[in-house]
Amino acid sequence: MAEKTVIDAMWDDSPIDVSTEVNFIWSIANKLRGPYQSDKYKDVIIPMTIIRRFECALEPTKKKVVDQYKANPNFPAKAMYRISGFQFYNTSEYDLAELVNDSDHLAANFKSYIQGFSPNVQEIILSAEKGLDFNKQIDKMDKNNRLLSVVKAFSELDLNPRTIDNVKMGYIFEELIRKFSENAEAGDHYTGRDIIKLMVNILLAEGCDDIFDDGKVITILDQACGTGGMLSTGYNFIKRYNPSADVRLFGQEINPESYAMCLAEMLIKGQNAENICYQDTMKADRFKGTKMRFVLENPPFGTAWGGKDAAEGVEDAVNTEYLKGFDGRWGAGLPSSGDMQMLFLQSAIDKMDDNFGRAAIIENGSPLFAGGTASGESQIRRWMLEQDLRSVYKELHADRETGC
Repeated sequence: MAEKTVIDAMWDDSPIDVSTEVNFIWSIANKLRGPYQSDKYKDVIIPMTIIRRFECALEPTKKKVVDQYKANPNFPAKAMYRISGFQFYNTSEYDLAELVNDSDHLAANFKSYIQGFSPNVQEIILSAEKGLDFNKQIDKMDKNNRLLSVVKAFSELDLNPRTIDNVKMGYIFEELIRKFSENAEAGDHYTGRDIIKLMVNILLAEGCDDIFDDGKVITILDQACGTGGMLSTGYNFIKRYNPSADVRLFGQEINPESYAMCLAEMLIKGQNAENICYQDTMKADRFKGTKMRFVLENPPFGTAWGGKDAAEGVEDAVNTEYLKGFDGRWGAGLPSSGDMQMLFLQSAIDKMDDNFGRAAIIENGSPLFAGGTASGESQIRRWMLEQDLRSVYKELHADRETGC
């Protein structure tokens, strides 16, 4: 019944208002003024939001988990998942509200509380390599007399998944990112629910009768998954049509904050954490050999994959894979180095199931017309037409008249 309620809410086309939650969280961010510059508020606010989200999710089963841990500290993790009701748990007797009651030992107790989370959550919150390295921020806030006020404020924030579903949480996360990243590039932010539903509608318009089979396994990939909005929306949309479907979500994301938020939401949805990867899609396909039923994505527009503006290591990785021809993802050719959209497009085609795969990708207009007749872009379009992939971009039919 709980999942049905979430899906019914997802189906509702009324606007999602997150102003109350975002304004409250932003008021907490202002408590950091002084020790933190405004562009560093996210170093505290993002992990605290994730911690509170997990805490709210676990609250109904927390006592059972703690009691089981006391009885047997070596109780298997997967068995503990069944008690918590999620693919994570926390064995600490603390919660944020309880931490506030012992302000003299707040920093040490807070770290102990985080250590009580299952290892998959600790990796999100504490990992310096692909997580949020939050112990540093606990020490910094404690040293500058900010920790108590921040923890107390977050303890009063309702982020219960039973009242704030994954989609609304995605909007909250993305609005926070927007506030923290005034100079974000096009395509970096959350894609609207109505747009994603349109994309899924188009994908399901024909040739998809199999998704209604009982217990059907349906895979969905987003190679630039951000906070997981497309994955969550695609999941809920398909479950609306077929509640018995086994929808498995896969994603790659390079922004550490977005990755952490996406992984947190996927754990709450009961998805396999190993299928959400902190990885630059241009550098590697983390699901090589796995074909997807659906690919949904909104890759960055006008972002360089080569030259001085490219991220470190991307150009070498792309060129190395290009030398593999169609044993790699770029067999049809390379676009100009200033825009990686057509690389994402080829990667999506590579990931599609050979018989049933479909992809819906949001891009600006340049992949339709950029480049001259002999350019890499034109050769990629030619290859798509020759492979009868016209449905990806029906507008590409126009290229036949120009001899692309």
